[in-house]
Amino acid sequence: MEMCHLNETLYSCGIACSTEGRKTASGNYLVDILLANICKQNVTRFPYEIARLAQDVAGGAFVTMPSEKDFAHVEVGPLIKKYFIGKSDISAESRQRMLRLIENLTMGTAAVGYLTESMHGAGSPQAQRIMISRLINLAHRKNLAEKLAGVQENKDVDWQ
Repeated sequence: MEMCHLNETLYSCGIACSTEGRKTASGNYLVDILLANICKQNVTRFPYEIARLAQDVAGGAFVTMPSEKDFAHVEVGPLIKKYFIGKSDISAESRQRMLRLIENLTMGTAAVGYLTESMHGAGSPQAQRIMISRLINLAHRKNLAEKLAGVQENKDVDWQ
């Protein structure tokens, strides 16, 4: 469930920065830059957590699993298939294929596109954090929190 939550959060961040965008004077469309950088920041983190969760669900089997050659071996193959079945309605081959997919997405050649591109494809994560800090208007948010809490130490707050 957590993997779905993280994936849908990435999707909704993309939708939010697009729908909160605006049309410029020249007629071009500009996404909400703050939300776009927050989306990019999540993209640098969430795929790694999704990959970690997939590896956790897979257990150690995806790194200790017998090879294709072992599964096809005349003597050993039938025994491996017999004992590699985790659930009676899922074949050993289907289990092996799913585990190889997780291996490829999290450690294999597909991890380059899925993980490395997530980290660096939208620019430096630090540059995104800098943009977020510039655009967030933290002083305004602090003032609002003080107002809600009834704290009056900040003399610059308009309490009206």
